[in-house]
Amino acid sequence: MLPCYSGLQIEQLAANKEFYENVNVLIQLHEMRLSALLRRLFSLLETISRAAHSSEQRNSVLFQQSQLLVLRVIAMGMFFHWHQIYASQGVNSDRSLKNMADEKDGEGNSVSSYPSSGTGYNNGEFDLYYPLSLEEPVAKRAFSIATEYFRTWTSPPSVRILADTIGNQAFYMFYLRSTHTSQILPMSVFMMDTAIGSAMLPRYVRACLSEPTADLTMEIQDAAGAIFMFMSATNWNIALQRAKSCLYLALSRGDEVADLTDIRFLEYATMDITRLAQLIDAFADAFTRVKAADQLKLAVVLRRAIWGFITRCGGTFMDMHTNMYRPSTSRLETLLDSVSAVIDAHTRPCANPVYYQLMIMLIMLCPDLLAASAEHVIEHGEAREDGCSKHAMFIGKIHQQLISRDVPESVVIGAMELQRVTTVMTALPGNNAFRLSERFDADINAVLLDSSNRLSPYREETCETKLLLLGTMSCQFQLSPEKAMQIFLPRVTGPKAEPWMQLVFIHAVSASLLQRYYRNGLASAPLFNKMVSKLFLDLLRRNVDTIQTISEQQSAGSASNGQGRGTSYGRRPQGYNESAGQAGSRSICDMALNMYATGEKVSIIPPNEIAQRVQMVSNILYEIAAEPRLVVWGENEDTRFES
Repeated sequence: MLPCYSGLQIEQLAANKEFYENVNVLIQLHEMRLSALLRRLFSLLETISRAAHSSEQRNSVLFQQSQLLVLRVIAMGMFFHWHQIYASQGVNSDRSLKNMADEKDGEGNSVSSYPSSGTGYNNGEFDLYYPLSLEEPVAKRAFSIATEYFRTWTSPPSVRILADTIGNQAFYMFYLRSTHTSQILPMSVFMMDTAIGSAMLPRYVRACLSEPTADLTMEIQDAAGAIFMFMSATNWNIALQRAKSCLYLALSRGDEVADLTDIRFLEYATMDITRLAQLIDAFADAFTRVKAADQLKLAVVLRRAIWGFITRCGGTFMDMHTNMYRPSTSRLETLLDSVSAVIDAHTRPCANPVYYQLMIMLIMLCPDLLAASAEHVIEHGEAREDGCSKHAMFIGKIHQQLISRDVPESVVIGAMELQRVTTVMTALPGNNAFRLSERFDADINAVLLDSSNRLSPYREETCETKLLLLGTMSCQFQLSPEKAMQIFLPRVTGPKAEPWMQLVFIHAVSASLLQRYYRNGLASAPLFNKMVSKLFLDLLRRNVDTIQTISEQQSAGSASNGQGRGTSYGRRPQGYNESAGQAGSRSICDMALNMYATGEKVSIIPPNEIAQRVQMVSNILYEIAAEPRLVVWGENEDTRFES
C-alpha cells in the first residue's frame, strides 16, 4: 500500500486503520529482529528505485513519498529498538521484552551486555547506552543507503543546504519549528526522549505517517540523518573509517570538487568523549591541507559534531568542566592553531563566522583555557598577554571588539555561540562559561539594539540583525529569564513598541520554553512564566483588534473602489456564499492557527506590519495550544489548569 503502488499520499494512508497497524507492528518487530527487518526494508527501497524507469516518475510526489515512508519506518524502528534498550535498563517506564537489568554476575551485581559510555544530557541523570553492533554487511549496507539518499536528494532550494551557511542557521531552526510536522527531526535533536520518554511507540508511528512538508528533499535528508545517528551508535568504527576515506579523497583530488557527503553526515553522529577525540584527530590532520572552500565545509561539520556531543553527552561535558579535563587527544591544540591562523589571516573583512563559532566550540572543550579567559576578561576587562595563552586571549579579543565602534558580524556570532553552549550548563552554577556569557550579554544587546547600526556585516553573506537579536534573546531567557525580561520587556510594551520587535520577542520566548521543556525546567522560573502569560494574552488581544481594524479599513477602501475583499485579513460577513467561489467566514485566530496546519512557509520576520501581527497571533496561539499553562500560571494554577 505504498504511495507509488496505491496512488494514495502518506496523509491518506494514515487514515487507513489496517495500514496504521501494519506500521505499528513493523516498528515493534525492530526490538527483537532488527537485522532481518533491515535487510527486507533495504531491499524494498531498492525495488522502489528500480520501479522508477523515468526521471518523471522519479520526481513524482508519490515516488518520493514512498521512499520517505520506508526511510521513516527504518529510522523510527531503529529508535524504538534503542528506546527499548533503555527500558531494559530501567531508565524509562516502558516495558522491554528482554530485561537485561535482571541479569547478575557471579557476585550478584547487575550486568548489562550493552556498552555504556558517559552520562547523558544536562544533569547526567542516566548512563548512555549504545545498541549492540550490527553484522558488518548489514551495517555497511545501511551506511551506503543513507549516504546515497543524502547525496541524491540534495538540491539548491533545500533548507538543509541553506543551513550550511551561517546566515540561514537561525532561519532554518525556526522554519522547522513552524512547518516541520514530522517527529524525525525532534528525535534527532532531543535524544533525551529516546532514553527517558514513555509510551513512545505511538509517537514513532505518528512520525512515520505524519503529512510531509512541501520540501520532501529536506524530509528525506532528515530521515537518512536519523538512520546515520543510530548506525554511528552501533558501528562507529565503520562511520569513522568512511569519514577518514572521504577526507583522504578530498586531499588527493587537487582542484576537483570533493564529495564530502560522508563528512557532512557527522553532524548526526552519536559520540561520546572518546569518539570525539578520534574525530578531532582525523580533522586536525586534514584541516590545513584541504582547499579553502573544503576547509569551510569541514569547519561547519566539525562545529555541528561538537555541538552534538555537548547536547547528547551533557553530563560528561559538565564533568569535564567540574574536574578540568579535556578529550584525550594531543591534536586539539593543533586544530586550535589551524583555526586561529585562518581567523588571523582575515582582517578586512573578518573570517567567515563559522570559524569564530568553531573556535569557541574548541575552547569550550578545554576547561583550562576557558578558565584563563574568564579570569582575564572578568578581572582585567581584557585578555592581557602576560600569563595568558593565545587561545585564551581569543575570547578577550572578542570582548574588546564588541565594545568597539564598528563590530564585525563574525565577532557577534562568535559571542552568541558562547551563550548557546552555556545554556547546556545551567545545572552547573557559577561556571566560567556563564560568567563570560553574563559579561557579553550587555555588549551584544548594545550592538544589536543600537539604532546607529554599529554592526559591520560579513561581506559574502549577511545575517539579518533581527535574527541575531532573536538568537541572543532566546539564550538570555534560558540563562537568566527574569533579568532578560527586565531588559527586553520595555521594548515590546507600550504604544510605540514596533511589531517586528514584539515578534522577535515572541519567537525568543517560544524557543526558550521549548528548550526548558526538554530539560524539565518549565517550573524553574515562576515569575518569568507569569510575566510571559500576561504579555502573551495582552499581545494577543491587542493584535487581533489591530488586525481587525486595519482589515476593515482596507476592505472599506476596496469596496468604495468597486473591488472585492479578497485581499483583506479580516472576517468575512456571515453567510458569505462559498459555493459561488467565495471563501466562508473565518476569524483572525482561525487564519493564524491554519498557518501551522497548512505548513505555509512564512518569513520569520515578514516585511509588512499586518503580516507581522498575523504571525504574532499565530505563534501565541500555537504556544498556548502546546503549553496550556501559559494562560493559567499564577495563583491556584493547578486548579485552574484542571478546569
